[in-house]
Amino acid sequence: MPVVCVRMDEETKRKFDAFCNSVGITISAAVNMFAKMTIREDRLPFDIKGSSTGGNAKMKKNALAKEDEKEE
Repeated sequence: MPVVCVRMDEETKRKFDAFCNSVGITISAAVNMFAKMTIREDRLPFDIKGSSTGGNAKMKKNALAKEDEKEE
């Protein structure tokens, strides 16, 4: 089975792991559920809203740039 690696900060990972444990699933199961729901619905399973000032677009661009720097 292929492996997918996801980068996230330590606090987010810790809180996500605690949540998953509280509902009786693993992080892997939660990510698989997200992927399958995205494919089934042909969209992200939550709304993404932008702001009129473009703040979210700027945040996304900065996040992508940081990821690119890490991969180099």
